[in-house]
Amino acid sequence: MKKLVNTNNSKFSNRSLTLQLLFSRGVLSRTEIADYLNITTAAVTSIVNDFLEEGLLVQREDSMQESQPRAGRRRAPISINYDWKYIVAIDIHSYYINIAVTNLQGQVLAETTNLPPVTSNFDTFFSSIAKDCIRMLWESSVPTNKVLGAGVTIIGPVNQEDGIALHPFRLFECEVPVKQYFEKEFPFPVAVESNVCAYLLGEMLYTDIASSSPNILMLKWGPGVGSAMAIRGQIYKGHGYQSTEIGHNQIAEKNGKKCNCGRTGCLEPSISSDAIVEFILQKAQETPGGQLAQLMSVIGRPDRKNLSGYLESAPDCPVLWHFLTECAHSLAAVTNNAIHILAPDKLILIGSLFELDSIVELFTEQLYTINPQLPPDLVLKNQMCIGQKYIGATAIAIEQLLLPQ
Repeated sequence: MKKLVNTNNSKFSNRSLTLQLLFSRGVLSRTEIADYLNITTAAVTSIVNDFLEEGLLVQREDSMQESQPRAGRRRAPISINYDWKYIVAIDIHSYYINIAVTNLQGQVLAETTNLPPVTSNFDTFFSSIAKDCIRMLWESSVPTNKVLGAGVTIIGPVNQEDGIALHPFRLFECEVPVKQYFEKEFPFPVAVESNVCAYLLGEMLYTDIASSSPNILMLKWGPGVGSAMAIRGQIYKGHGYQSTEIGHNQIAEKNGKKCNCGRTGCLEPSISSDAIVEFILQKAQETPGGQLAQLMSVIGRPDRKNLSGYLESAPDCPVLWHFLTECAHSLAAVTNNAIHILAPDKLILIGSLFELDSIVELFTEQLYTINPQLPPDLVLKNQMCIGQKYIGATAIAIEQLLLPQ
């Protein structure tokens, strides 16, 4: 087990590090925790006993072999009690809003997907969402005193310290104090972050990737093209709380498509899932007897919901596959530029398009064609978000409300 050199031996810091370690590793003994954090077993025992008394940790009675057995009395392994508290997970997009009640592991007790409230009034918008959340807690028999807090993810850059959405594209044309409005509605605290940054937090919280690859670039390809970066295991935010923005790299100075950010020529509107839907419709209309028109008669008019059906058939449809190859090449070219600048240990792929292995392989092939010198194990397909769309909102609540730095 790789040791973490602990330069701040305060109990507060070690409490947070102990929880982070257990979230990422699952089940450990006290001696394993002490070895990893480079502190005494007595210090770990003090921390663990506090958490056991609070109910946040549980001591497992089943025997578990330590990675390096030691002489003396073997201590029972411990783990997070994932049902100690629950989280209201809210994922806000321009076209839909996902809401769920999860435990600390991201397991869903209840969930729903709604259209955004049709209003320009902040109070009405957030009050409507909050009422749905409170109703779901009641239906799930979860009292508010069992709620750690709400984790809110939203599109666009976010000032996570104050919980302000700085540019929620297609939702509002101004900054939105998301945390302020939700905390007026909820009897528990609220944490806010951009959706891609939250997904990256989820990857680092629930897996051990940061111990071997602390510098991570996450790339999202779906309705939008987003990215986030972790440096030394911490989410990177630059001036004005901006994270990396691969999707808003300018690729066309003239005759480019209008982007949701307000500029013209960004990468995102040229390769997003909406751009692919638009291409399918156009080609099907131009060639009524062609393959895309035939696919449309079977799958239906293309949209975000059924696009995966077209993508699964794309390798056998030369017209669509050629367009997807061009999209993947454009994304790979911009991503390669970011890799040269940021030098990540790993590139993690998420998003609806990257859920298909054929698209992952297509993008990876284009990336290595552009830059054959990239490490062969650089690219990984994200695992935490597959079937766990609320993991980002859950992770940001844990990060901000349970693991203060």
